[in-house]
Amino acid sequence: MHNASIQKLVPAPIVKAVDTTAAGDVFNGALAVALYEGNDLETAALFACTVASIAVTRMGAQASAPRRYEL
Repeated sequence: MHNASIQKLVPAPIVKAVDTTAAGDVFNGALAVALYEGNDLETAALFACTVASIAVTRMGAQASAPRRYEL
């Protein structure tokens, strides 16, 4: 079996961060959702970066996670 490693930079939107609490949790949750929905890893990572970028523009942990309709 062949195990290839591919690396690619995934750009994140530029935002003014006010609170990074839960940014990683939001990123991982969004990545899992996107992969579950059948997206490839690159598309899922772009989605997760976008979602986490929104989260850091808000204060708090759970309150900062955007709703699906906001995306």
